[in-house]
Amino acid sequence: MDDTPILKRLRDELASQTFAQDISASQLNTACLIDELIATDTNLNLIQACDLLERACAAGDLYVVQSVCEYVDFFIYRSFALVLSLRSAHDDIALWLIEHEGVDLLAPISRPDQINVMLPPDSTFTRSALTKSSTYLFLNILDPTPATYILRDYSGFEHLDGKSYKGHFLLSDTARCIHTIIEKGIVDNTVYDDIFRSYIVYANRKFRDRHTEQDLTDAKICLQEAEFMLELHEARKDSLGYGDERLYKFLEDLIVPKCPDEIFEFLTKLAPDVLLKKLYESKWLQDDFDCIANHICDLKPAKEKRYNSNLLICLAMHNKLDEIKYLETWYGAFDNDAFDDAIAIASDLEFIEMAAYLLSLKSRILNDEIKTDSDDLLGQMLL
Repeated sequence: MDDTPILKRLRDELASQTFAQDISASQLNTACLIDELIATDTNLNLIQACDLLERACAAGDLYVVQSVCEYVDFFIYRSFALVLSLRSAHDDIALWLIEHEGVDLLAPISRPDQINVMLPPDSTFTRSALTKSSTYLFLNILDPTPATYILRDYSGFEHLDGKSYKGHFLLSDTARCIHTIIEKGIVDNTVYDDIFRSYIVYANRKFRDRHTEQDLTDAKICLQEAEFMLELHEARKDSLGYGDERLYKFLEDLIVPKCPDEIFEFLTKLAPDVLLKKLYESKWLQDDFDCIANHICDLKPAKEKRYNSNLLICLAMHNKLDEIKYLETWYGAFDNDAFDDAIAIASDLEFIEMAAYLLSLKSRILNDEIKTDSDDLLGQMLL
């Protein structure tokens, strides 16, 4: 189906609206054009309808978005429209799409029961990104999904029909917009998890391949938002819309050889269980122990004693005497034989000062534990 003059003008106006000096005048023009398009009862095909919706989301024109959604009977795919509204930090549009239209960021292609035209390939609408209809979602945290595209600048190939267009993109603005959406708890757990995954993967890549100060700034923004999401999950994890245990699996999958130091710092402060579990299970991390040893001062014990005991042994094995002193307050965090194993390793390696310190630490911790137990028993008797 050929474009009508009104449709062409509307698309061009939306494309220029992002860069218009007088936004109100531009929005008035698009409002008149969409009203005229609807009044002439112009029939939009599947591609034209999606392209028009996406352009309006990129331009930040809520009136056009609402008008198109009301006018078009069937959209084969609307998730990328939500991607563009978040990318360009139009939270009013993103909120309306989610709350009023029920648009799901990870929704699959819609299949009409009866339609008289041949459907275009799925990749036309999904940009080859995986959706939750795929069995491969989250199998590899580096695989792109629609949430990945939120954090990407405009490439000039977003258009499905007509001329190319670009919208506003500044990562700090995008992050603010996502923050608003996430805080409301209006996305499901899978979308929440995927946005979190996109943040940490983006930060990891920027830290690893840093070239400019802007790379570092953007990476830090992503880690800050990931921290917000992790803390929000901890506070609201019994409520739908705030993620699930996959968040910790994503963090664990980040820990690979040559992982940036900033990621280890993040894990040390916010996910010690994840970090110490990985240390327990990975020989390469036990050998490349400085990655963790450099952040011991901020580390808290894991819930499982075997992970803490393994840390104690690694510290002894690498003769990290200064670092092991940060574990002095970890009362009750170790297995019963952890100190004996660490002392034996230090002795075998002839780390005499380390062995002596561990023997003293064992005595002090055991005495404090016995004292604490006695105090608790006395308190119960007095009650």
